[in-house]
Amino acid sequence: MKILSICGSPRRGNSETILLEMQKLFKEKGADNEIILLREKNINRCHGCIEFCNPAGICCQKDDVSPIIDKMVESDGLVIISPNYFQMPPGLLKDFMDRSCVVFASGKDELLKNKKTVIITVGAEKVEESEVCAKNIANLYCRYVGKVVATKSFQTKSELKGNYNDIFENGLNPDIHASLSSAVEALLK
Repeated sequence: MKILSICGSPRRGNSETILLEMQKLFKEKGADNEIILLREKNINRCHGCIEFCNPAGICCQKDDVSPIIDKMVESDGLVIISPNYFQMPPGLLKDFMDRSCVVFASGKDELLKNKKTVIITVGAEKVEESEVCAKNIANLYCRYVGKVVATKSFQTKSELKGNYNDIFENGLNPDIHASLSSAVEALLK
């Protein structure tokens, strides 16, 4: 089984650390897992040129979005992780989401429609705030992309000071390992 993990964080931190931990869990279960860090990709904003792109299902912009969408199509399941920015994903992830609309508007959405998807959000606010972000991602995007099988939200510190394991060590998420394990199980069953 192939799982594609997409990290919408504009910096290295908790989101990436969680995905690396999940990657270990996927490996233990015999699943392949590729992590895409959107911050390392060239992703332009959507120009709204629907009339040009939609018939072919390919965006006219030449950046890294189309290859990522191809990987999404080839995968058996998706993990989308995002920091919570005012109960929404950051612009980087939102730009990617906007750009991938070409798949849905061209009628090729059946290629992604039933992908099992896990959404994870992290934020310095109370978990309930990050849960709103996860619901927004699910409502804005995943209803077109896949079948959400789990959402998980975690609380963290916003200032990590180089401690990228803070999400696991800060004591704010005592069940984080069990939560990640259950998310992996939901994708693989």
